[in-house]
Amino acid sequence: MNARYDAVGDAYRQFKTTAAIPVPERRLFHDLLGDVSGLRVLDLATGYGLYARLALAQGAAEVVGVDISAEMVRGARRATAGDEIAFHTADARDLPELRDFDVVTAVWLFNYAQSPDDLADMAAGAAGALRPGGRLVAITVHPAYDAAGPDWIRYGLVVHDVAPVPRGQRLDVSLSTPTQDIPLTVFRWDADVYAEAMTRNGLDAPTWRVPHIPAEEAARWEPNYWDAAVANPLIAGFSCVRGAADPGGAKARS
Repeated sequence: MNARYDAVGDAYRQFKTTAAIPVPERRLFHDLLGDVSGLRVLDLATGYGLYARLALAQGAAEVVGVDISAEMVRGARRATAGDEIAFHTADARDLPELRDFDVVTAVWLFNYAQSPDDLADMAAGAAGALRPGGRLVAITVHPAYDAAGPDWIRYGLVVHDVAPVPRGQRLDVSLSTPTQDIPLTVFRWDADVYAEAMTRNGLDAPTWRVPHIPAEEAARWEPNYWDAAVANPLIAGFSCVRGAADPGGAKARS
């Protein structure tokens, strides 16, 4: 995953600033995150830092961004004015130096897990970085997304191939940008895979939420433009809270 993003860092930035998908994605993030005034926020899979910057704009006192791709981290530093956000290259499954955050955000992290155990390892990394009572906020592929249903091509995503895997699907997709398409492999996991991964690591079961298109945004597009997104949501978000007990996942303290 890191090698692919190292190769397409600037194209991914273009996707985030030109495609339609980030419209509902950003609104969902805003609604899930809520007021973080005075809180410490860790942004996993930070990419070029968009959601780290949004967390800062929503009042966070401290924001740290982490990505497995060194090129993405370099891009995040270039795109972020000043030094209010610290960016690090690291694997979200192994964050031994990052602890006691009030909120951990993970936008498009868990969909890269290649198995339920891999997803649980990612959840362990997130849980280990949270203080007791801290909150995980994530955006991922909707567990009920139907690759054979209404497509998301107009929003900037093309599904090329779908393969069943136990308790989910592997999706070979591409993201459309003005200069190139970005090929990616992501996974759609069933909701119970997420529930097991979170509870196994000291978090409560996810509370799911789908995005909505604000009226002012909908007015910018042609009538019925967002119908496919509403009928077959690709994007879903969830939040869950870390309990008082120490996370018990395999990598939480090993």
